[in-house]
Formats: sequence, structure tokens, C-alpha cells
Amino acid sequence: MSLQSHEAGDVGRFEATLRALPVVDRGTPQILHQEVQPGLSLLSTDLSLTKPLVIDAETFPAVCLSVVLSGHARSGAGPIETGFQPGEAWISSTNERVATRKVVLPSHPVRTVELVVTPDWFEAVEGRFGSDSAFDAMRAATGKAITTQRRALDPRLRELALSIQYPPGHGVAAALYFESRALDLLAVLMSDFGARCVETSHGHRRSSLDRMMAMRDLIDHAPGAEHTIHGLAHTFGISASKLKQDFSASFGIGIGRYITERRLQFGRELIESHALSIAEAAYRAGYAHPANFTAAFKRHFGHPPSAVRRLS
Repeated sequence: MSLQSHEAGDVGRFEATLRALPVVDRGTPQILHQEVQPGLSLLSTDLSLTKPLVIDAETFPAVCLSVVLSGHARSGAGPIETGFQPGEAWISSTNERVATRKVVLPSHPVRTVELVVTPDWFEAVEGRFGSDSAFDAMRAATGKAITTQRRALDPRLRELALSIQYPPGHGVAAALYFESRALDLLAVLMSDFGARCVETSHGHRRSSLDRMMAMRDLIDHAPGAEHTIHGLAHTFGISASKLKQDFSASFGIGIGRYITERRLQFGRELIESHALSIAEAAYRAGYAHPANFTAAFKRHFGHPPSAVRRLS
């Protein structure tokens, strides 16, 4: 499944799985897989799930850019982190084949866009770009071990991904449109690899984004812990107002709301996948009173946790 940059995997098998299994809400799934140039593929997924979906895949030689517009997944067993959250961009590269697993959660629609660049593309255009340092650095990455950079999704890349999710026209017009958008994504990739070759003036801004990513990782690692804005601000050495401003700018959601959503998603996962009682799930998700958990759960998901328990 190509929901994450470092594991494009067997896309054809993934598409067949999605179209066959009852975990997919058949009213909404949209799956695009188009090779716009030899070795250059564009993938887009927009689907809703009725229950968790386990995805097994394998890395392969490529450089990838993945955008997660919405959706949640937790990492399965294996050496590579495969979970994802909304508002992320992944840039990854490898020459290795490593088995991976992730569990995609049904709490929100899964909307992702990915560009996959394989060694075939570099060979095809070497005569045109071979003397460019960014091109050479990106091509060299397909001959090295797995590397992954995860960052907050910036507004420009978000708009580009959204434009791929809602293409105009059909037939040749659509094919040309997708190729154009794929080249836009490729330019983003090239710019990133070019920035790695030299020191950039955006170092301060990048460090702020990295700090917000680390903060979100801390919340995601223990969603049921007592995370407070002032406590997190103290941990990361910034003011509470700066924290709220940077987190909202980085992810498009307030940190308080994010903490609440992650607790509720964690509680839902405990009920669905681990068969915990509603009360026990509430306590582990950080709620002192199960009634408060039930009320918040119903507001967020549109149904009480008892409905999830009956389905699990």
C-alpha cells in the first residue's frame, strides 16, 4: 500500500484488496495509480473504512514523497515506523527490500497522495539533468539504506495534493493534468535534495517544525497520558502561547483539540482491537470518568462507544 513514502509496495495488489474487502465503504473509495513517465508514478487514495485494515508491503529502490491529508495508522511489527497522522509529508529513499506492516484506522477518511521515483526515471533523463547536484543527490539515495524525513505539511504542498484529489476533466486532459501535478511534486523533491547539498537560510524555521513534530510524536506515543499545554511548553522550552501558535500553523489544528482526538482514537482502538471494556478504555485514554469519555466519543464519532464494541 502506498500510503507512506518509504513503502510503495505492490500497488496493484493493494488496489485489488481495497476493492474486494468489506472494510472499505464502497460509496467513497477513489484510487489512482498512474505512471506519468517511465519510472515516475503518481498515487492518490481517498477512502473510508468500516474497521481497521492491516496492510503488508515491502520497500523497494525508490525516492518517494508522500502527503497525508487525513487518516490515521499505527505501525505494525518491523524495523520501520509505518504509522501516520494527518498533516504530514514524508520524503524517503532506499535501495532495500524490507517487509513492513501498518494498521489503518477507521476514524477518519484516508486521503493521501504520493510520488514514487524509481531508478528507471533517473536513467531515462540522465542526459538532461545528470550534471545537476540535486538530481545526482536524489539518484544516489536510491543506492543507499533506508532514510526517512517526516515533517509538517506546508500550505503549498497541501494545496497541490488537494488538486490531485479533485482533478478536472477526463481522458487525455486528465492524464496531462496528472503529469503536470506529478512534475510539481517532483520539483518539491528536487528542491529538498538541493537544500541538503548546501546550508539553507531556513534553518530556524525548520527547527521549529522539527520541534512541533517531536511534540506530536510525544503525544502519539502516549495518547492517554496527562498532556497539558503548559507541561508540553515546559518540556520543549517554549512559551504556551508560542506552542499553540506553532502547533496550529504546523498541523492546521489546535493542540488541545489534537490531544482530545488522539485520546478518543486511542480509546476506540482499545475497544475495537483489544476488546477492552468501555470503562477500562476510558481510563487508559486519560479520562477520569467513563461518562465523560462516552459523551466526548459520541460527539466526535457520531455514535457511542457501545456501538463500536458491538461491531468489534
